[in-house]
Amino acid sequence: MDGMNKLKYISTEQMFEGIIVELHDASVTIDLKGRLGQLKIPRRMIISEYNLEIGQEVGFLMTYPEVLAEEPDEHYKTAIYEHERRRAEARKKREEAREEN
Repeated sequence: MDGMNKLKYISTEQMFEGIIVELHDASVTIDLKGRLGQLKIPRRMIISEYNLEIGQEVGFLMTYPEVLAEEPDEHYKTAIYEHERRRAEARKKREEAREEN
């Protein structure tokens, strides 16, 4: 079954606006207007006739995310916890190295 068949609510798109606040080689960070947070996306997903610059306004259609299943996907859950564990371990090693110097 593909993902679209799992959605109960389709076609609830709304126009959202934001401001480009970060540009990197492969990503763009947009601050959403209305204090809705940030959206970080691959640069290749931006449609523009202009060179991208910090401060440019963007608009896009988006719907509200819908949770597809009650139970978390164990593969993703394990990967997320493992990533967090490795980051904490690396942080601890950096702090220990700083203390030694």
